[in-house]
Amino acid sequence: MPVTALESCGFLRFAEVRIEGDTFLIKVEDQEIAREPMCLYAFVVGDEIVRIGSSKAPLGARMRSWQRDVSGALAGGRTSTPPKEAQGWRELLSGRSGAVYARQGTEVTTQVGTFNAYMAEESYLIGLYRPRQNRSMHR
Repeated sequence: MPVTALESCGFLRFAEVRIEGDTFLIKVEDQEIAREPMCLYAFVVGDEIVRIGSSKAPLGARMRSWQRDVSGALAGGRTSTPPKEAQGWRELLSGRSGAVYARQGTEVTTQVGTFNAYMAEESYLIGLYRPRQNRSMHR
C-alpha cells in the first residue's frame, strides 16, 4: 500500500538501498532525477515507508551523503547519523534490500510569488506516515 500511495503522489522508484557489512549502499537507478534539486524522497523497506526526507541540493548528492554518514555510523565512527539510527537501518535491511522513491517538489504560486513547496510537502508526509527512521515528526 505505501508504494501505491507514493506513486499516486507522483513518486517514482529512484534507487535500491541495502547494507553490505558496515556499508550503506544506495544504487541510483534514475540518473535524471539524481540531477534535480528540491526533491522529496522516501525509503521503503518491505511494505513500510521507513524514512521521508527532502533535499535542496541535487538528489544524487544527498544520497551520497546518506551513504557516507550511515556507513560511518555503522562502522562506529562519529557522523551526523546517530548510532541508534544506524542500528535501525541495520535491522531493517538485514538480509534484504529496500527502495528509494523520489520526485521533485511541487511549484506553487501565491500572492508573494512562485516557489518550490518541497519542505512543506516533506513535513506533511512525515506527519501522515510517521516513519520509524525519522528522528523528528515535526519540521
